[in-house]
Amino acid sequence: MIMHLDLDAFFASAERIGNPHLDNIPIAVGGRADPFIFDKTAKSKKVTLDNAGAFVPTLFHREIAANFEGYFKEKEKIRGIIVTSSYEARAFGIKTAMPLAQALKLCPHLTICLPRHHLYHELSHKLKLFLETKIPSVEQYSIDEFFADVSGWIKDDEIEAFAKGLKKEILEEFSLPISIGVAKTKWLAKLSTNFAKPDGVKLLKPEDISSFIHDIPIEEFPGIGKATQKKLHHYQKKTLGDIENSKNLLYSWGNSGKVLYDRVCGLDHDLIEHKRDRKSIGISRTFDTIDDRTEIKRRLTILSRHLIFLVSKLHLHPKTLFVGIRYQYQSSKKQISFERLLHEDFLLKKSLEVFEELDIYPKSSVIRLSISLTNFQENPIKYPSLFDYADDRISHKLTEKTQKMREKYGVDIIKRGSEL
Repeated sequence: MIMHLDLDAFFASAERIGNPHLDNIPIAVGGRADPFIFDKTAKSKKVTLDNAGAFVPTLFHREIAANFEGYFKEKEKIRGIIVTSSYEARAFGIKTAMPLAQALKLCPHLTICLPRHHLYHELSHKLKLFLETKIPSVEQYSIDEFFADVSGWIKDDEIEAFAKGLKKEILEEFSLPISIGVAKTKWLAKLSTNFAKPDGVKLLKPEDISSFIHDIPIEEFPGIGKATQKKLHHYQKKTLGDIENSKNLLYSWGNSGKVLYDRVCGLDHDLIEHKRDRKSIGISRTFDTIDDRTEIKRRLTILSRHLIFLVSKLHLHPKTLFVGIRYQYQSSKKQISFERLLHEDFLLKKSLEVFEELDIYPKSSVIRLSISLTNFQENPIKYPSLFDYADDRISHKLTEKTQKMREKYGVDIIKRGSEL
């Protein structure tokens, strides 16, 4: 059997640890995409990698303003969104990604907590280590979700009691409420957790699968995206029971349809993944409209500096660069491949070159920049040019020395003159 463990309102629950004043009242954790990353003043920003992975993002963190006004207000305007909210807040209609200003209108007495992502990463990492002492096979699916395979470890008729005992231990050890779904497969276990929330356990026995899924809307099944929902609705398939009764139709869609049918019906054999390889690593920021291309390039320079820090820290050797621009009413994006030993000068030069090619609406305001690297290989690039190799070796060593300074004193300790 497979267990799916999902921390309840994780960030909000974490804020309640050691703070009884936040218990039993509507609270929410707000967020902004580091609105101060583009400040021209130096900061002591560092990076957290302990809990980072394919589904848990790398974290840049620093000391932030000590109050709501200093972090979320610009002049008279409230910036930011709801990252997560307590169940008391959700009763007022407050949802994840809702603008803070809208949330405060729905619930004027809502307590907004400043985000402490370093704390959340630390708690998540400690919980994973704790679970690995209890269960031999654990997969971290996201910062607040885990899968665990207890087949052959816990008897089927003891699994529900084990899950309840584990939930109790987690609450006692970490002061974090958690919901647990149990089923024969990963995705049915994850689906079951929705019916365990909040702070409960839901065991789905194999013989009960058909009756359990019969009336559940297709939108509630993990992994059914908007495009697939639209396709299913076209064939009048609105519930998981409809999918169960449409094997021939789903199988006629090829491998994607077969995978979906098998997952819904508990026929798949997807295994616990102890480690996922990174597919890409990137950084992006949304901001108020900017027309000045010099300022936009300055911001792209800052994002490039942060990205080279991450790539160097993780000892990655990428071959593909992606740059994206979002305007007010359209977007533009492009990726290029390269055979070079990556260093800071090269990344910045290529990022700016791609930006120049991408900026096909030069009179339009920009509201978001994205830059990422992907297509990693285990060993450094094989060079088509000895001249490039010689120059890159020198620049790469300089980048390594620069990164050591940034690791010790913060990502912002060494900047380019164009950033100031």
